[in-house]
Amino acid sequence: MPRRAAVRFRPALPALLCAVITASSACAPAAPEACALIFSTNDTHGRLLPAEQSWSDGRPVGGSAALAAYVARERSATPECPLFVVSGGDIMQGTPISNFTDGRSTIEAMNGIGYDAAAIGNHEFDWGVDVLLERVADADFAMLSANIYLRDTDRHPDWVRPWTIIERDGIRVGFVGLTTPSTPIVARPSLVADFDFRPISDALDRYIPEVRAAGADFVVAVMHEGAFCDDGAGNAPGGNAPGAACEGSALDALAATTERFDYAVTGHTHSRVETEVRGVPVIQSYANTTAYGLGRIDRSANGDVSAHRLGIRQVWADEIAPDPDIERLVASYSAEIAALVDRVIVELPEALPAPRDGDFPLGRIVADAQRHASAADVALMNNGGIRRSLPAGPVTFADLFELQPFNNMLVRHTMTGAQLLLTLEHSVRDGEVDLHASGIVVRYDPAAPDGERILDVTLDDGSPLRPEGRYLVTANDFIATGGGGYTTFAEAEVIDPMEVADLETLVAYLEAQPQPFPIPRAPRWIESPAKPDAGRSP
Repeated sequence: MPRRAAVRFRPALPALLCAVITASSACAPAAPEACALIFSTNDTHGRLLPAEQSWSDGRPVGGSAALAAYVARERSATPECPLFVVSGGDIMQGTPISNFTDGRSTIEAMNGIGYDAAAIGNHEFDWGVDVLLERVADADFAMLSANIYLRDTDRHPDWVRPWTIIERDGIRVGFVGLTTPSTPIVARPSLVADFDFRPISDALDRYIPEVRAAGADFVVAVMHEGAFCDDGAGNAPGGNAPGAACEGSALDALAATTERFDYAVTGHTHSRVETEVRGVPVIQSYANTTAYGLGRIDRSANGDVSAHRLGIRQVWADEIAPDPDIERLVASYSAEIAALVDRVIVELPEALPAPRDGDFPLGRIVADAQRHASAADVALMNNGGIRRSLPAGPVTFADLFELQPFNNMLVRHTMTGAQLLLTLEHSVRDGEVDLHASGIVVRYDPAAPDGERILDVTLDDGSPLRPEGRYLVTANDFIATGGGGYTTFAEAEVIDPMEVADLETLVAYLEAQPQPFPIPRAPRWIESPAKPDAGRSP
């Protein structure tokens, strides 16, 4: 990825004169001819209610009612610039209050907040295209993607809008929506098999001229594609340090775009991004309504356009009076599901962090539950399907639902040991572990050549995995049907779809265990040669 170019400013002669004639009223900065504020969120994942976060010191963060109040505050703080509200996608999937209505509650809340546009994220497909079409029809805002095509054609599905122009107070802002090209891998493949997800830069180059020709004052790329900035801040509040190194697919795509855009909102990686591509601001605001991004675009009288970020700001639910209409809407949906979601399922003696890469107790528990339910020799669980941490103490159905919100069904396979080895090799294809395992212990070398990283595999009974052996292997239907690039499952000798969902399996397993729950601490992936800290459980 190209390094971010330094932006140099050469002041015009009047500005130089003003530097020395500071008392002159003629040196007052001229007001812009046109301006717009861009209020952005991304990856809200149905987070309509506020919640405490690991970094919030017990304070509630996020929620639709608080977010609506921040929109109103920012709009009133700069009345000379109309404010536009956009989302970087993945808006509905992830919480009981949203999922139990197939996202309808989230769309209603976003309508009330006043969103203008949203990129279509990969998780918008989780309930199938028919449900997505219903939500597109429900939305008072434009759900956009310029790079989704009917497979092997140059046509978009008739329900997809590549761009929209929103006019407010005489200012016309064009929004071009983009969806991550990795959707066929990170979504359930069967749900997106009819579509191609083509390069983002090509879509921007195709449609930005069209948007400008339609009369847009400014053009904003609204992308469900992400990046990371190496600022040491992790997911806690804090800005990207000056000169922080930022990289990712979103920045690569923007750098490859030849047409001029004025501002970019990204998503998908649930990270904090504040950077520039060719001097144009790029922003991403964590996830789950915990924060929002704010930017401003100006056009001077001579037609020059400039933009800058005003920052990423936390959504403190106890700092601002919630919007009463949104609060009532969310309360009505919350009341409908309270009896189910508030039920305590298990007591945990300690908090369990969600895995990203590697081998974690929480992932081991999920894999154990699936092996127990399917009476398999081995169960494999993809880390990306484990969506949140769990707190110490009582854990409710709502907590577990947010942990596994996708309603993936279990599939049991009769596989050879050689096929299982290929699957495990794919898990460490990038040198990091992507699967949690139950029933086996895997010794691997991340520095070995691709295809040679698995050194040996031992079953729970102490016997080694035999390439010619036959084993029952359980996985969810996301990876079982090729999600994440796990294609070997399709080659199994027997494929046995089970009529049980991952969440149902986890709830039943946890309820049947001693309380408080015993944490599985022994690692099941052992790096060899080991790093100095290898083998320690988080």
